[in-house]
Amino acid sequence: MSKYTKLINNIVAFGNNDDRIAAIILVGSQARKDKSSDEYSDLDLIVITEDTNYLVQSNDWLDKISKYHILFLEKTADGADEKRVLFEGALDVDFVIISENDAKTAMKSGKKLQILLNGYRVLIDKKEILADISTLQQTKEPYFFPQEVDYVNIVNDFWYHAIWTSKKILRGELWAAKFCLDSYMKSKLLWMLEFYEHVKNGPNYNTWYSGRFVDTWAEQEIRDRLANCFAHYNKEDMITALKNTMELFCYLATNISVAVGYRYCDDADDYSSKWVKQNLN
Repeated sequence: MSKYTKLINNIVAFGNNDDRIAAIILVGSQARKDKSSDEYSDLDLIVITEDTNYLVQSNDWLDKISKYHILFLEKTADGADEKRVLFEGALDVDFVIISENDAKTAMKSGKKLQILLNGYRVLIDKKEILADISTLQQTKEPYFFPQEVDYVNIVNDFWYHAIWTSKKILRGELWAAKFCLDSYMKSKLLWMLEFYEHVKNGPNYNTWYSGRFVDTWAEQEIRDRLANCFAHYNKEDMITALKNTMELFCYLATNISVAVGYRYCDDADDYSSKWVKQNLN
């Protein structure tokens, strides 16, 4: 029995007893077969309602489910409201709240149902909004190789910020330097890593999203090199991590360039690398 079983039962009971709730779908690790849940997994729910304002603005309905300790709001990548709640026992639940109209539109188009591809379970469906959910053609959006113009832009963006980060290190702005190095520049590195793995393994290769499970889908050599690309909060370690990040990015980007025939920005790489070497040694 999952540690979430009782909480799920409480959520279903709440939903069945509240006329504002039209449907609830269980998604994420608790519902999928691949990379399924473990003891650290959360609970991901899509709540379909005729009154999104109530669920977003009020917390009274949470009291009907269980005792909670922490909650906050954020937006999903699609712009939906998401209420994230930490219940008793450190059980974390993400409630994605969408309107009935948006749910019906999604059911017709199927475009916003990509999250269901890895597994789902309908917990409540009072109005049969989800009656045809199992018959929808849920085909995963294929990975399309980025166009050369986008590749070139990422390359230039990365090398620009290699110098920018170096200046912050030299100035002693370690917070800004580390944020750029281990957040912004790493996002460009991840973009290139995903591209690299798709070049090697094909467009259907699963690189998940936002770096999820990177330690399973990235090749071993890349994982080994990533270990030296993140910095402690001190100048010397940031310099080392920056140089390792630059070397790995160059390795990925140049291999992609050769494989797909895109123009690698040697001038940007050379200028930035020389500048960093001269100023950070």
